[in-house]
Parts: sequence; structure tokens; C-alpha cells
Amino acid sequence: MELVAHYDTNWAGCPLTRRSTTRYFIQLGGSPISWRTKKQFIVARSSAEAEYRAMASTVSELFWLHWLLSDLGVTQTQPTRLYCDNQAALHIAANLVFHERTKHVEMDCYFVREWVLSRDIATLKIASAE
Repeated sequence: MELVAHYDTNWAGCPLTRRSTTRYFIQLGGSPISWRTKKQFIVARSSAEAEYRAMASTVSELFWLHWLLSDLGVTQTQPTRLYCDNQAALHIAANLVFHERTKHVEMDCYFVREWVLSRDIATLKIASAE
């Protein structure tokens, strides 16, 4: 059984507050097991920041699901695939050099980076239309 996650955000999508909305959808063995749509708690200053905050929210849910599945005796043999349509967010997750330019999202950066380095999560590019 494999966990697969997709997430997206609409940068500054709320016309009243300009807060972005995070959306994610997680499947286990091809069946949906978790999904969420929620406004981000702060106004993102770039699309990369909005996407990275959405990535951190998704990884947080994946962390909980990994723990739950492990407790139930379900093991993951492959890294969880996390699909993202934002190249900047993928670079931040994979490359510490980008962190100097993203100090305002530093906590999210280190949280996601820890999971990527442990090879429990593999971030993958997906087309925006999918």
C-alpha cells in the first residue's frame, strides 16, 4: 500500500484578505483517505511562499498518516510521492541554498526538508493543469 499526495494553492486568492488557500488530497492504495481545503493563516508574499506553506501542511498530514499506518502495522516500502506544480517550492525542498532567500518561511523549510532528507517523502513535479 502506497501513500500518494497532491497539493496546490491559489496565491492571494481571497479577494478580501489576499490570503492563499491550501488544498491537498492524499490516497492510500489509490483510495482517498485524507483531503483538506483551508485558507492559510498569513498573507504569502510570493507564490513560492504560498506553495511552500501548502507543502508543509501536506507533509504535516503525511507525518500523522505515516505514524497511524505504522501503528496499524502498514509499512511503506517506497517514499511517499508528493506532487507539486511549483518549481520554486521543489527547489526549496531539495536545496538548502534557497533558504537564505526564504527566511520568512524558515520553520516550514526545515520541517519539509527533514522529511525529504529522511527519504520518507519524495517531491515530484506535476503540471499545473492536473
